[in-house]
Formats: sequence, C-alpha cells, structure tokens
Amino acid sequence: MNGQQHDQSGPQSVFPRRVSGQFGSRPPQSLPPSLAEPPSQKTGKKVSIGRVCLTVTLFVLFGSAWGAYSWFDNLGIWDFDQSQLQVITESKEVDNTLVFDRNGRKIGEFFSNYHVYVPFEEMPKNLINAIVAIEDKNFWSHQGIDIQGMARALWVYLRGSGKRQGASTITQQLVRHFLLSNEKTVSRKFQEIVLALRLERMTTKEKIFEIYANTMFLGNGSYGVGAAAQRYFAKSVKELQTEEAALIAGLFQSPSRYNPVRYPDRAKARQNQVLKAMARLKMMDQKKLAEMIKKPLEYKDYHPLNATVAPYLMDYVEEKARTVLKSTNANIKNKGYRIYTTLDSTLQEAARATIEESANLFKDAERLALPTRDAAGDLKKPSIEGAILVTDPRNGEILAMVGGRDYARSQFNRTVAASRSPGSAFKPVVYSLALERGKKWSDVVFVSPITIETYRPRTPENEYLTETTLLRAFYRSMNGPTVELGQELGLSSVIDHAKKFGFTSEIKREFGSILGSSVVTMVEMARMYSVFANKGTLVKTVSILKIVDRTGNVVYEAQPLAKRSVQVLSPEIAYLMTQGMKDVFRHGTGYRAYQMAEFAAGKTGTSNEAKDNWFCGYTPNLTAVVWVGTDEYTEIPGAAGGATMALPIWEKFITKALKVRETPLFEKPSSIVSRRVHQNYGHVSSSGITMFFIEGQEPPEEQSALETLDKPGSYRDVFAH
Repeated sequence: MNGQQHDQSGPQSVFPRRVSGQFGSRPPQSLPPSLAEPPSQKTGKKVSIGRVCLTVTLFVLFGSAWGAYSWFDNLGIWDFDQSQLQVITESKEVDNTLVFDRNGRKIGEFFSNYHVYVPFEEMPKNLINAIVAIEDKNFWSHQGIDIQGMARALWVYLRGSGKRQGASTITQQLVRHFLLSNEKTVSRKFQEIVLALRLERMTTKEKIFEIYANTMFLGNGSYGVGAAAQRYFAKSVKELQTEEAALIAGLFQSPSRYNPVRYPDRAKARQNQVLKAMARLKMMDQKKLAEMIKKPLEYKDYHPLNATVAPYLMDYVEEKARTVLKSTNANIKNKGYRIYTTLDSTLQEAARATIEESANLFKDAERLALPTRDAAGDLKKPSIEGAILVTDPRNGEILAMVGGRDYARSQFNRTVAASRSPGSAFKPVVYSLALERGKKWSDVVFVSPITIETYRPRTPENEYLTETTLLRAFYRSMNGPTVELGQELGLSSVIDHAKKFGFTSEIKREFGSILGSSVVTMVEMARMYSVFANKGTLVKTVSILKIVDRTGNVVYEAQPLAKRSVQVLSPEIAYLMTQGMKDVFRHGTGYRAYQMAEFAAGKTGTSNEAKDNWFCGYTPNLTAVVWVGTDEYTEIPGAAGGATMALPIWEKFITKALKVRETPLFEKPSSIVSRRVHQNYGHVSSSGITMFFIEGQEPPEEQSALETLDKPGSYRDVFAH
C-alpha cells in the first residue's frame, strides 16, 4: 500500500488472548539435538575453525531469535487463537436487501450500512487491476507480506526524509480491519504480519481479495466496490469504465480525503495516480493513459433510491416483509433478500406526477382552510394533503401508492395509516345490498326531509317533495332516500354487508354509518370498489409477490389468487352497480368528468364540512382511490367536496394511466337487459335514460300517473312557484 495510512471503519476488536496448545505457545527450553555443540573427537584432532564459527553463529542466531521471541511474547504478539482467523475466512456475505417492481426494476433497498456484495468472479479485470496497482502491486506473488515494500518503507524512514512510505499488503489491511486495533505500535505491526502470513495459508488469494474489496469503507456511506459503483456512478461494477474503476480504487486509502463530491480536485489527482500506477505495471499503454488523464472527473450525486421512486410504498413493503418473514428473521436489512413487489413503476410515476401537478388545487383550498392552533397555541393554516392508491381489482395487487404530497415533509402514509370518513363513497354498500334484496334501479322513492334522533342528513332543497328512482337518488347522492333505504334494509344487515367487502375497520352501529360517517382506510375503499370491478369477487390486497434469499431460495410467496379470493356479490349485481356508477359521470355528481363514463365507473364522497373529499373509481383492470383533506381534520369551506377536489385528481391520473395501460370494457352478464326508463317515475319511456336490470325484473311499460304532475300548469308546477 502506497501513501498515507488508511481510514478505518467498522467495529475493531481487541487482539484475542492466546489459547494453550495453539500457535504461539512457548518453544522448548533446550536446544534441539541437531543444533547442540558436537562432542570432541577421541582421536584428539583439533576442531576446525569453520565449525567453531558455525557453532557460534548458530548460538548467536538462536539466542537472538529466542530473545526476540521472548520480547514479542512479553508484548503479547503471540497472544491469539488461530481460529480467530475464521472471522475472516468464514465471514458471511453482507448485502443489501433489494426491492424490485413487478417488471424487475430496482426501486429501493434496505440496509444498515450500504453493501452490494460482488463475488470475485464477477469483478471486472479493470477494477481488480486498479486496486492491485495502487494498493499492493505484488499481491499475486507474495505470501502475505511484501518484503521489498517493507524494506523500501524502512529505507525511506531511516533516510529521515519526513515522508512515510506504506508497506501493508492487502492481506495485512484485511486482518487489521477485522482483528486489530488502530494503535501504531511495534507489537500490533508484528501481530498484523503474523496473521497475514497465516491467513494466506488458510485461503486463496482470490478469496482474500474478494473479502477485502467487499468490506472496506469507500465513502458516501458505501462499503465495498459494489456499493461504491452504485453510489458514485449509479451502475454495477460490471459496467464500470477503467477511469471509474480507478476512482474507486483510489478511495481505499482515504475515502474521506478523496471523496469526489466534497473534494473533486483531490479525487481527480488520486484517480490519475491510480491510472499511472496501472500504466507502470503494463496494465494499459501510455496512449490510453494520456486519454484517461485528460478526461474530466465524472461521478453522480447520490440520491437515495428509497425516497425517489415510491417512498411510501417502500415503508409499507418493509413493514409487510418483516411480518411475513417473522418466522425466519424479522430483520430484513443487510440480509441480501430480493423482494419482488406488485408496483407498476409507470403508474407510480403517473400518480406521483398527478399529485405534483395538482399543486394549484391544493393551494386554492389552503387559502380557504380554517386555521387551527398548533402545540404552541399559535394559529396556523393547515396544509391540504392528497393521496392516491391504485390497485388491480382482478388480483388485489397494489400498482401505485402516493401517501402524501411530499414524503420529505411528511412520511405519514395516508393510503394505509389514515382512518377517514368516506361520506357518500360508502353508499355503494347500501345500494348493492338493496339490489341483492330484490330492489331495482327503477323503483320509486319519495324525497323528503328526514331526521334520525338528532341527526338530519342534508339533501339539496330543490330535491324535496319529489319522486325519484333509486338510480337517480344514487347518482345524485341524495342522503334522505339512502337513509330510508338503510332503515328498510336494517342497520345490522348493512354493517354485515360492508364486512363482506373486506372492511376491517369498525363500522359503527349508528345510522350515520349508512352515509359514511364511520372511519375507514383508503386500502379498504380500494378493496370495496374492486369487488364491483371484479364481477363481485373480493381479493385480498397484496404488495409483495415473492421474497428470495441470497442463495436464490424462495422464502415467501404470495398466496395463489384462488386462495385469497371469495365471491361476495353475484356478477349481475356487480354489473348493475357498475352501470349505476357510470351514471355518476353521465348524470350525477361526477358530471365534470362525463367522458369517463365510456370506460370507467365511480362515486364521489364528502364527509361533514368537507373534512374528507374522495373519488373512488375503476375500470375492469384498474381501481384508483383519491383522498384530499387535512391531517388536522379541518373544515374546508367554499365549494369543497369530492367532485371539486378529488375527482379532478382522479381524472388526471386515469387519463395518464390509459395511455400506458390497455383497458377492456366491462363484460355484461347474459342475464342483464337494458331499458329506457323515466329517471323520476321509473317506467319505460323513450325520453328516459338507460337503466339495467336482471332479466325478468324490467319496469312496467305504462306511464305513471305522477308523471302528469310535471307538465306545465300542473299542481306540482303551481306549488313549486
């Protein structure tokens, strides 16, 4: 190793004490017979001078060796157990746990210290050459220590030039990193030498190099060449150019001093030093050297991947992975797992961009939001938050998750952790139960004010004292008819029906729950709407497809679709509800996005005082739930509501999604028929709107007597004025 002392990182251990009987135990106290002074000859001839000199020399050498050995022994140089070297030779590979999207693109990683383990056989030649050239040019030929290097370092020191010449080989650096302290003493240096010699006998050069290249700290939070390649160049070691490999090799000596992000000039000089060392060893010619030295220093600023692609999903996946691996090892960091998620990166980017592009909508709402008092008692305007959750209704897989407007500002994941009131977005539960019980979209109800104990649900004043069909009451989101319908069905029945849709949050036993006053999560709402999209089949939500360990063994795999699916509605009822929610776009509260009725269905939802604003919609292969509100449950005055705040975001996202994801049409069951029906009085009428029915339940052909009340000059017309 040339140059200055190395930066040290990681845990350092005190050198282990000697174990009796192991290497380092004291030698015998008497000389071996082969080295003892030979007896005088009985012939009386004189002993030759050469033999005497040899004997004296041997005594001096042995005495010196014994003295040195005793001195080193007193210093504790031999105080170690050879088995401690197994800490190095049997060290477990440390590798980050990687996370991938559904198409195999890396979207994140979990680690304590950043490692990307690279086996020796996968290291490119240019990287190996660069490290050897600058760190230990005789690595492939020495036995653990470099005698020439040590002599050179001693000569420089004795000359008193003031410069320090390094002499530690890669093997010495490795044993120092794993087993020794950083103290600069003679005893520690000799321990290092002895251990290096022993280590070289225990394993191969390739293994020593592999462990060294994968464990040393290389700055920017990275440990090993694989991690450094990712952090400095956003690529694998196989993709490194020679000048990039040279920059990484130069970091082994002092990663902080030569960090290109902080000290680009120093990094470039060190890179050139490595390249010149390679040229001296004939690893490249002078022409190539000149070309590389002229190249400007290039590297990439490090941006944490976890916070870039899908940060909220990464938190969610880590929690789920810990849960499913609890029987194996709940600590998933640095385990080298490969987690394959359900995320669609293209849809994730579309969802993220949609939230970002809706900044003006949020700002306008923030201007209207009422201030609240913070912990210090100061009045403060709340921040309007927005979230999007996207799933595939056919299999329950999470395709995109944006849990808030800015992960850096707030890591609270509103798609899974926030419990909010869905308002009218809950009504499909009530109406699907009614249709299941034999009600029809053409059934007529009378709209009147209704009070339940102290609760009086609101309905637009111009809707009172009129007849309307169930379908019109649904797509215009009338509260009175919905509550009356819930009372007729029975509160317990509605709650039980809700549980069939996969709600695990408590649905309170109060009539306000019929209108969505109980709090639920976005995941639960996505699951419920997916039932309608999926022909009445409920599917368990999943975010992880499988987890593979470092050896390629599958340690977790999502349940087969059949085992996490259950039919909770008939395909016919699901289709009737879908057509009813298409009418939300055509004639109802979602009319601002009327063009969506061609391929999608959905429902608005607004809780009291617009504290929660929803739009939940779906296509046959995509369910998207949007929520807008404040974390402080603050009222949003003005025209705030699901139709004005959540629907525009939903529409913008779906428009993006349809450009990259082919969407089929909803499949109509053979037993479903359609008729043109008067939207108020429920009879077949050429001037009516299209309604769908199970065959045999079509409405009557005759005109309702009540329809005459709508004609000019009628009693209803006079009463209205």
